[in-house]
Amino acid sequence: MPDIEPFKSPVDGSIVTGRRSLREHNKRNDVTNAADFKETWEKAAKEREKFYTGSSSYDRRDRIEALKYAVEKHTRRR
Repeated sequence: MPDIEPFKSPVDGSIVTGRRSLREHNKRNDVTNAADFKETWEKAAKEREKFYTGSSSYDRRDRIEALKYAVEKHTRRR
């Protein structure tokens, strides 16, 4: 993996010259790369897709629990 090109940090204005420097910079400023969240964002995009397309798998578990609750509530004897 090639080293990264030097750049000026938008966080503190320091010059980051390589991967090691970037790791130290991130640790010092308590920040992270956006690439660290790639999988999280992809998963969230899939969930939004299910929600907006009306996929039955989106809230299937919640709907099943609501049905169980309703059946239990209405079949109890007082």
